Amino acid sequence: MLYIHQITHLSPKMADLESVYMVRDLREKVKLPLKEEVMEEAFCEFFVSSSELQLIEETTALVEPTIEMIKSLAQLESSLYEAVSLQRALQALQPIPAALESNLAYLQQVQVWQATSSSALTALLNQIPKLRTQEEKLRVNDEIKGLFQFLLRNQGFVFHAQDMMHEGPVAQVNGLVESMQKGFFFHVSLEEEYNKVDFNTIKRRVPSEELQRVETIEQNILKIKKAADTAYNANMRMINLSVILYSYVKWLSNR
Repeated sequence: MLYIHQITHLSPKMADLESVYMVRDLREKVKLPLKEEVMEEAFCEFFVSSSELQLIEETTALVEPTIEMIKSLAQLESSLYEAVSLQRALQALQPIPAALESNLAYLQQVQVWQATSSSALTALLNQIPKLRTQEEKLRVNDEIKGLFQFLLRNQGFVFHAQDMMHEGPVAQVNGLVESMQKGFFFHVSLEEEYNKVDFNTIKRRVPSEELQRVETIEQNILKIKKAADTAYNANMRMINLSVILYSYVKWLSNR
């Protein structure tokens, strides 16, 4: 994609811009009638894999226990930990379970659809150049609209991701991972901050059992980041697929 690099970038205008070079490419390389095996080869790179769904499902169950681990650190009210940082971590993680669950349900539906998508898309798109009557055009148009509504979770040509993994929660988790690597949870004295003491030095004064507790949390957050990125990337592939299908429809409508 030249113009669409985030979920929020998708719009009818951006889809039109993206379709310009795609339609040109289709005219030069694709022959009619469309063949199912050609369509499958063109679209399979966007499909959702079972391993992705498994990763998201397994990690979703890990978020709440991780939140509870952080809460247990906060309840200690220990001078060893930075209370504000613990609260920020909780705020970053609390929306994640619902977002992953919603994303998982959506991608599971997509996986079911994609099992028969190549044949269904081939049959649908091959009808477009042959449409003659207004009734035929309306019927196929309704099918196409329904397809985009399913893929984009929206009646308009924008992707509805507010309840799933989008740029906001992904950025929160990524920021948390970066902060954890710098000892985000541990209190830093004014002197240490003034002297810009490295976390590797600060770690020497932290009891090993506390380091281990935080290390476990950090490893969990890394897994959560992987699942969040996986869900987000799958969402982006659905946007890419939708724009390519839009380009096919645009091309075939002008045959």
